[in-house]
Amino acid sequence: MRKNKFFIVSSFLLLILAFGIMPLFAGDADRVGTAAGVQVLVPVGARDLALGGSDVATTSGLNAIYWNPAGFSIMPSRALAQFSTMNIFNDIRVNYLAVGVAAGRFGSFGVSLKAFDFGDIPLTTVEDMDGASGRTFSPTFTTMGVTYARRLTDAIRVGVTGKVIYESIPRASASAFAVDMGIQYENLGHINGLSIGLVVKNIGTNMKYSGSGLLNQAQEQNSSFYDFRSREASSDQLPSTVELGLTYRRNITETSDLVLAGVFQNNNFDNDRYKFGLEYVFNDLIALRGGYQFNQGVESENTLYGLTLGLGLHLKVGGSSLWFDYTYRDSQYFNGNNLFSFQVGF
Repeated sequence: MRKNKFFIVSSFLLLILAFGIMPLFAGDADRVGTAAGVQVLVPVGARDLALGGSDVATTSGLNAIYWNPAGFSIMPSRALAQFSTMNIFNDIRVNYLAVGVAAGRFGSFGVSLKAFDFGDIPLTTVEDMDGASGRTFSPTFTTMGVTYARRLTDAIRVGVTGKVIYESIPRASASAFAVDMGIQYENLGHINGLSIGLVVKNIGTNMKYSGSGLLNQAQEQNSSFYDFRSREASSDQLPSTVELGLTYRRNITETSDLVLAGVFQNNNFDNDRYKFGLEYVFNDLIALRGGYQFNQGVESENTLYGLTLGLGLHLKVGGSSLWFDYTYRDSQYFNGNNLFSFQVGF
């Protein structure tokens, strides 16, 4: 009993702490484009993206690892594996793999890997600006994470993800460590189906590039001696966010549910955002989803992403469960994004 009280108090302290640090990460349009490791902002998981990223309060299973690790404590199967892929624009593709296991009263454990595929990029130099040599390179952008989540009571869930962000280009690389922390609370105000969620993302070290690619040959003044000089790279913060959301789930018939969700997202390197989502689930088999997000203080013609639409299919085959999810995300300046996600549970 004392242990449960300790966890409950700790959870609410986390909630208070997040509200306390929120002003430190107030939306700041003047800092747009100055963050490092922005790959962490690229979403994964078709179900939650279809809702516009609005369901931090009830997201669950492997989908929750990215959106709110607290929801990872709700596992629909003892073991889960998920793969998703999305083409952002041109030939840039984002692939995601995650696996998780439920360990009963010890909580849930998971690992995840998000990797970018940039294809082959022509290698150009000062001497070969047109890439006539035919040589190519492909940058490496990855985010590797380990997640732990636990259900403290029937109403409270908490979770944390520790992750390593790594980037490299020819002869230069950078890395950082960050943490995501989240909490979910069901039946808020004793209202059945109403949940609240809070997640703090990307709190960690700065990223700074280093390597031989930052060296250049220079000559001392009035001297014939050449030496290599290092050009110091900047050390930049990760794009931290604080998200607070409400979700309401209601059974509209014996075989269908309706989910309404909303989130306020506070960004330290961008304008704040509001996200909204709607999901209709029939017989735990087919789901239709839609979402929309807009940036506070930004004109619609200057907003990159807004509308999202998606659908999902849940099948039970023998003792296994299969989930197929698809999301289309509209884009202002490029072709729309298509995100495909497949999940299997045992």
